[in-house]
Parts: sequence; structure tokens; C-alpha cells
Amino acid sequence: MAVAVQVADLAKVIKEKILVDRISFSVEEGEVFGLLGANGSGKTTTFNMLSGLLSPSSGSVTILGKSIREMQKFKAEIGFVTQEDSFYETLTVRENLEYFASQFGVKGSDARERIKRLLAQMKLADKRDVLASKLSGGMKKRLNIACSLVHDPKIVFLDEPSVGLDPVVRREIWAVIEELHSTKKTIIITSHYMEEIERLCGRVAIMFAGRIVDSGTPEELKKKYKLKQMEDVFAHLVKPVVQ
Repeated sequence: MAVAVQVADLAKVIKEKILVDRISFSVEEGEVFGLLGANGSGKTTTFNMLSGLLSPSSGSVTILGKSIREMQKFKAEIGFVTQEDSFYETLTVRENLEYFASQFGVKGSDARERIKRLLAQMKLADKRDVLASKLSGGMKKRLNIACSLVHDPKIVFLDEPSVGLDPVVRREIWAVIEELHSTKKTIIITSHYMEEIERLCGRVAIMFAGRIVDSGTPEELKKKYKLKQMEDVFAHLVKPVVQ
């Protein structure tokens, strides 16, 4: 299978503080890949470099065979879902989607068809004319994802997609991501929820203090360290670093 994302010796240093420390990994096309780590482990900084929002101090990122600098010309290939809401609360659900579609040059019947499909996929059809500010937390998260998909990107970055949501809504968002995966898109997720990573990701890289301490499928990692739970694998891997 072709490689969608290739990261080599990627590093970020700000004011002599190492935020990401020469990490390397690859993600195959159509794969759901997870970056697992606690807050402050470097996950979001890594995401910001992958999406072109932050310049690396060193190392390289190649997406669909293009460098990040080249990818600035091909933003339509990437959908980036931030932890914070990226839509406009004073616009309705439909107006937000229309706005983001226009920003990517999606117009006319193509825009209408994509918006109709996303409203159904994200279970927002009956909220199309509701102001975004009036939505529940789970619906806002769905709208946030929808706004990043309206241009039909090949690769989707999801930064802590279910953080702050109650367990029921969290599982609803997981179902949305699973449906998205069924469309063969490449998905990269950051998370500190072990259950989320195990349910959604084919492979995972565990980050701590800006480094990747190990990677593989959840089952491979549990078998490697002879542990039954990913929580135990994570604790085992970061404990030597802490000491």
C-alpha cells in the first residue's frame, strides 16, 4: 500500500525548549493512525507541523509525495480538525458549510451535494438552519468535522476529536470517524484516550516528552510487553523515561 504521510527526524524547538524531538513514522493510504500521549507530549505540535500551521526546526514531512512547502498549494488534499471549534457561531450550520466550501472553491451543485451528504453523515440535517452557537457540544464537534470535510480531502487530521465530551457523545463521534474511515480516507488522530485509540486506530505511535517511545498495532504492543491493557503498555513505556 502507498505511503500517504512520511515523517523523518521531525523536530521543533522554541526558545531552547524541545517540543518534538526528532520523530519518524509513516502512515499508509487509507489507514487510521494514532498518536497517543498525555497532554504536553508533543502531539498537537506534531499535528501543527504536519498540517503546515507550524514550521519544523528540522526534519521533513512528505504528504502524498509532496513536501509541506509544496502542500501549501494543495490544501484541498488535507482536512484539519482542531480541538477548538473552527466554525462561526453567528452562522447557521448550513451557512458555515457553505462558507468553508467557498474557501476551497467548491461551488454550485457540487457544494450543494457535498453539504447535503455531510449533513446526513454527521446527523445534522435537522439542524441545518440552527445557529452554531445553539448546538450541543456533540453537535458542535460534528459540525467542526463537517467543515473540514466539505472539500473532500484525501487526508484528515483529527486533534483530540472527542476531548471534553461525555462518554455517550464520545462514542457517537467514534462512529462518525469509523464511517469516515469506510470511505477510504487516510486519518491521523491524536488522543490521550486509550479506548479511543484501540477502537479506531490500526496502528499507534506512543509519544512522551516529544519523542516516540514505541509504535505498532495495539495488539502488537500488548503482546510485545506481555500486558493485557494499553493503559499498562503506556505506563510501562513512559515509566523508564520519568525515572
